[in-house]
Amino acid sequence: MKKSNFSRLMCVFSLALLSLLSGVEAFSQIEGEDVVVARSIPFSSKLLNRNMNVQIRLPDGYGASDATYPVLYDMNGPFRITFSYGTIELLARSADIPDMIVVAVPPLPNGYVHAPYENRGDDPATADLSIAFLKEELIPFIEKNYRTNSFRILYGHSVGGLFTMYTLFNYPQLFTAYIAGSPWFQTNDQYWLKHIEQMAAKKNLDGKFLFMTVGKEEAPLTIETYKELEQWMNSQTFKGLTWRSAWVDGDHGSMVGRNIYDGLIFIFKGWKIPNPLLLDADVEAIDNQLKKSAAKWKKHGFEMSAIMPEQRLNAFGYALINREEYDKAVKLFQYNVKLNPHSFNALDSLAEAYARKGDTETAIKYYRMAIDLNPGDTDYAKRVLQNSKTKLRELGVKE
Repeated sequence: MKKSNFSRLMCVFSLALLSLLSGVEAFSQIEGEDVVVARSIPFSSKLLNRNMNVQIRLPDGYGASDATYPVLYDMNGPFRITFSYGTIELLARSADIPDMIVVAVPPLPNGYVHAPYENRGDDPATADLSIAFLKEELIPFIEKNYRTNSFRILYGHSVGGLFTMYTLFNYPQLFTAYIAGSPWFQTNDQYWLKHIEQMAAKKNLDGKFLFMTVGKEEAPLTIETYKELEQWMNSQTFKGLTWRSAWVDGDHGSMVGRNIYDGLIFIFKGWKIPNPLLLDADVEAIDNQLKKSAAKWKKHGFEMSAIMPEQRLNAFGYALINREEYDKAVKLFQYNVKLNPHSFNALDSLAEAYARKGDTETAIKYYRMAIDLNPGDTDYAKRVLQNSKTKLRELGVKE
């Protein structure tokens, strides 16, 4: 008897499920550790009258420092949040952007589309209620329980992109930067595009950033609507708004990964101190650029150490050592000590550069300083302390 489509589908599903379970069983027999990218915490909202789970990703090293961080609020739901986690880790490791806390906003019952103006009452409803939830409940909770600075980013795709731009134009003080991927202005028979003058209530957007994108292979109506939106944006004067519209390869769904990557690069343009300056050990040029960058970002609570992490200078110093450019390595490590005078690791690295250069006396001096500053209270500190003592013995110093 010929099988029905449903029967064949169930057969394929059963085989796939068996294969999956077999893979899980085999995987569970291998020793290892789980890699945890975020924490899911319970959250009770009085405004929305519901309990939910909020995913939060903290930067690497968060628990070992007292630094403050910007926060990205991702409106795209828990299943797409890994794009944000991975992208931020990648860009932060290469120093293109600061590391940041990521908050995955759970799907909200009121959605991301706002009630038409004709249907509004006195109390916030639909997406306006969602904004109230962010403003009055979620953001205060995050800033009470985590070390944050004042730089907040709102990121939404599709209807979340519409939500993002509506928030910018109506509640600009709520976030500093906005990433709107394929903003869905065609919803409700293009209601929001037809009422865009009414929607864009505030034109003073001083100090705000907007990055908006669309895919070149999206549906014709999406592209047509976006062109009209882009044309309207270009016809306006928004005081203080730094914005960009980008057309990229891909369809509607593939924009999620591109939105966050390109958007963060745009927002933090000029953040990174160029690698050639570091490899050239051009300390004067590095210092001038760092001071300019610090002046730009200071108002948002960014410390100079966030723009130029000690570890980055250290890594380039050792790159110069490996190239046997010891004079340059010394200059870069000296600058690192200047920026981080209480860092035992920076002193230990400077000592090694002098030792490699052949200046034993100066190397011994800095190894001793590193030992005196090192409390040896963590595994990391203990490793550096042991290294400093070992190097001293190799240089002929008896403890």
